[in-house]
Amino acid sequence: MVELSPLRRRMIEDMTIRNLSPATQRSYVHAVAKFSRH
Repeated sequence: MVELSPLRRRMIEDMTIRNLSPATQRSYVHAVAKFSRH
């Protein structure tokens, strides 16, 4: 299993608490990762 960074883990936990769907969580994580590479 891939080790998640603390920031990514916290973001996923926050999205789970807000009851966002897994597809939405994936798209958000992808968008943030893409932005961070910019």
